[in-house]
Amino acid sequence: MRTFLFSFLSFLCLTSGKGNYANGNLQVAFGAEENYLLVRSLDSSIIHLGSPEEKKEYQEIIDEYLRFKSLHIQGKYGDAYLVVRSTQFKLIQLYDKILTKNLDLIRSELILLGGKSRDKEKTQTRAFLRLALRDVSEAEQKLVMARNTRPLLYLLKLREMLFSLKILKHAGKFVIFLNLLHDGKFMDSIEFSDFDSIESELIRGFGKGNNKLLALHYDNSFLPFGEESIYESMMTNYKAPEIKKD
Repeated sequence: MRTFLFSFLSFLCLTSGKGNYANGNLQVAFGAEENYLLVRSLDSSIIHLGSPEEKKEYQEIIDEYLRFKSLHIQGKYGDAYLVVRSTQFKLIQLYDKILTKNLDLIRSELILLGGKSRDKEKTQTRAFLRLALRDVSEAEQKLVMARNTRPLLYLLKLREMLFSLKILKHAGKFVIFLNLLHDGKFMDSIEFSDFDSIESELIRGFGKGNNKLLALHYDNSFLPFGEESIYESMMTNYKAPEIKKD
């Protein structure tokens, strides 16, 4: 039954029908809407952790996503489907590289902070370390699950990778909390502070020159730091193709 349903949806999406029905089914069946979320969610991490080559890969992925939009607007659903699949394949490769870097960064920071806090632990120290390490372990499991998912199930792989990314950003917040707790002399309930308050405390405790912690703080909230958003810049300059009227 599932095989029949998938085949039926595929047929609807690949036909050149002009109605909104085929239009909507292309997005539902092949994950075009999820591609949007997956592409956008990677933006701050690419700026924070990406090499020049990885930033170029990301730009190419956005270009391809924009190409999909153009094909979709023109009603070329068969071509649009192929572009969606190509984008997902490239996203898998890039997500894997960025997640691996992110895992290494958070884990190394936690090891360093654990050593720093030894013999001078505060009330929240152990709780923050425990929660952060739990997040790192869960994020790593999600990445392993994505890698072990069948090769052609692109969207399932990417969903696990996006979960992993979100979990790592949560773990990154504990890295910020622990730095403020032990080196920044922040004494209030850090975990209940808002974004701007934490940014102010990072600047007060470590100075504006400590871009490493500020960059992590911004990335934890999916915000670019120190550079313009690659995604927003390319999307702003995108011009949709005109549809010729009969």
